[in-house]
Amino acid sequence: MAGPIGLILGSGAGKLGLQIEARSPAKTPYGEPSSPVLRLKIGGRSVLAIARHGESNNIPPHAVNYRANTWVLREHGVSQCIAVNAVGIITVGTFEPGGLAVPDQLIDYTWGREHTFDDGSRGALRHVELTEPFDAVLRGRLAAVAAESAAAEGRGVYGVTQGPRLETAAEIERMARDGCTMVGMTAMPEAALARELGLRYAICAVGVNHAAGRGPGGRDIHAQLDRYVADGMAKALTVLELLIPELQATAEM
Repeated sequence: MAGPIGLILGSGAGKLGLQIEARSPAKTPYGEPSSPVLRLKIGGRSVLAIARHGESNNIPPHAVNYRANTWVLREHGVSQCIAVNAVGIITVGTFEPGGLAVPDQLIDYTWGREHTFDDGSRGALRHVELTEPFDAVLRGRLAAVAAESAAAEGRGVYGVTQGPRLETAAEIERMARDGCTMVGMTAMPEAALARELGLRYAICAVGVNHAAGRGPGGRDIHAQLDRYVADGMAKALTVLELLIPELQATAEM
């Protein structure tokens, strides 16, 4: 029997308007996850979700227990996991605030986060392969459905910053030179931990603002957040409603 599809929902996910059918409090060898395991129904199918920043949206990016969040989904039978991440847009013209992108690469600028299960206290040391940080099949299906239903950008480099503060214009310029097309605070170590656990993982990135110093006229970032989060999350929900039944049906074959 195929396991449920997993979701990790980030900032702005409350705008999705999802109804919670059940909550399952959980503990892991790595502490408590950000939220109970939430059972939701999307596209007529039950999925299991974690609210990355807590149900009250009060856990900052650097303090998220990424190990517990990924571990508990795997322990509940999840093998495919889609993350929804709010991002700022660095490369103007790739997609716009209120739009979606499906990144295919990552650059990690974070520090001090618990970024591996190989902490020397259990099991053998492993160096996981992360040349392609997202599962090729899952990312491909997500990108295809997002392009068809929401005109989403099918590629991009997600630069992961420490947060919770937003970046300076000079930092964004540096990231642009590095090749980043979008910026967020939560894709790492989440993607690497998913890989360690054998989870098939991909990100639906929701553009909620232009990054610092980018975009026309140096627009106010917080004003953009207020304006575009709901639009972007509505598009993300449409993608999930189309994709999840397809993934579940394929897994059951």
